[in-house]
Amino acid sequence: MKRILSITVLLLLACTFIFAQEETLPQDNSVAIDESNESEVTFDFHVLKKGDTLLNLNLALSLPIRPTPQLKIGGELSIGFAYMLTDMISVGSEASFSYNSTIGNNILYFIPILATVGFHPTIGNFEISAKLSLGGAFENYLDRSYFGLTIKPEVGVYYKFFADWLIGVSGGLFILPQWYRDSSKNYTSLITDIKIGAKYLF
Repeated sequence: MKRILSITVLLLLACTFIFAQEETLPQDNSVAIDESNESEVTFDFHVLKKGDTLLNLNLALSLPIRPTPQLKIGGELSIGFAYMLTDMISVGSEASFSYNSTIGNNILYFIPILATVGFHPTIGNFEISAKLSLGGAFENYLDRSYFGLTIKPEVGVYYKFFADWLIGVSGGLFILPQWYRDSSKNYTSLITDIKIGAKYLF
């Protein structure tokens, strides 16, 4: 009797296992069909796209146009952030530390803090960057300090060499007006920069 019960239980378990296997087959087939549809998915590649956030790091030469010969070649370090409103238009901010030596072996330095609007058309893996920045700069030379308006147009070319990284060169022009109560002392400095930079997308 015990053997009959044991055999009956084993048969029931075997039948349950077989029916369970049969019930899962349609699910497996549907998965296979879905996987076959995945081959039809296409990818639309863009160097930059709406919603991207960019961190921009740059090293530059600071080349004075005005005043010369009082100012000599200097250097610059900058960091910036930008958010892509569309595949081509960005808004962001940038901060720099720039310095130039003088003919008296002193140092003029200025720290611009800017809001930026950018236009970023692309060709293949290349991005052509055009920016206009507006803000203010802290300027210091010896015992004289000044805070004033800063305007900076800039253009550059970057190459996307990895999924999240671009590297390139750019050039800009700092326009640094100084306005005083005595208008005869008003003056506008013009300083260009040539930058090597990297952009990280996240």
